[in-house]
Amino acid sequence: MVTPFLVISFSSKIVWGSFVSPLLYTLFATQVINWGNKEYVLRQFSLAPNKMKEQYTKILFSRLPLVFIFAGIALFWYPIPYAFWLFLWLFGRYLYHSAEALIVYDKKFNSSIAIELGSFVAFLLPVYFFQQRIELSFLLLAYSLYQLGRGVAYFLLFYNYLTFPYFRIDFLYFKSALPFFLLSILGFLASKVDVYLVNHISNRVMTSEYQIINSLLVFIMSVSAFIYAPFTKNIYRNNHNVVLKTQKTLALVGLGLVPVALVIMHFVLWYFLTINGSFLFYAVAFFYVYPSYVYGIDVVILFKNHQEKKVVLYLTVGAVANSVLSALFLYLGYGITGALFGGAVAQVFVLILFRYHYFEK
Repeated sequence: MVTPFLVISFSSKIVWGSFVSPLLYTLFATQVINWGNKEYVLRQFSLAPNKMKEQYTKILFSRLPLVFIFAGIALFWYPIPYAFWLFLWLFGRYLYHSAEALIVYDKKFNSSIAIELGSFVAFLLPVYFFQQRIELSFLLLAYSLYQLGRGVAYFLLFYNYLTFPYFRIDFLYFKSALPFFLLSILGFLASKVDVYLVNHISNRVMTSEYQIINSLLVFIMSVSAFIYAPFTKNIYRNNHNVVLKTQKTLALVGLGLVPVALVIMHFVLWYFLTINGSFLFYAVAFFYVYPSYVYGIDVVILFKNHQEKKVVLYLTVGAVANSVLSALFLYLGYGITGALFGGAVAQVFVLILFRYHYFEK
């Protein structure tokens, strides 16, 4: 979250706006490379903890070819040096995401914090000392090495989970994890397609500003997952009433937490980017963020009951609604608020669908 503010402070919004294109490419590529990894593996670990090493090793090797495929695709869109740095970036993200389920399951949060801080400081130092030379190529190189170092550190943290007999590609994994992949990429599109549209339609400065706004809002949305993610295996194992009580508590927490987070976001945008959003802007932002605090555990409940197809359906509605409405409001000239409004309406649609499923049951 700090990176765009540093780049804009040391360089300009135009440099960060130029960086958004490879950033969006790697974000989409990572969604495919993950192939539902975290959610699928967490369920497998929770249901069959005696097979953790087998599952980790097979899934790690099964997903590796996707890294090389997207690195090859990058050659058609970017210069060869950029494509190589994107390969390092993708490989680092692949290693990190392979460890995500283990971090949550084994509660290795202290180790994770140490890796995150250490790798970020290693990235920050050259950016600070060479700030006068920050341009797209330098930023790509520094950020790619940062992601690679971070990923290698996570790999070394869990290398003891590797089991030699399972060093092979398991093609059945792609079929078994397909629903998780679909819901992951649809959830990604539901929250990011407006950024892709802004990047395609608008100038670099607006792209830069909106990417940062979207990242801040998605971060606030993610706090709900940060709260319940460490207890995912407990949600799978506890009875329905306990899970519903947890869900209601999270929804109430969101009512207090989201407005406070938006106030902080207002001052961050005002101080660092001289963006002074209106009351309407932050009202729309609330409805962009808050629904995830209500339906987040619904997703886990449906996973638990092997109803991934319903999650895929609901997130498809959200992604389509976001695409159509954001494009419409951008075309009509409503700018950042219009793009955000399309995403907010999409989030409310998704919330209604999950709540309909609950009351129908």
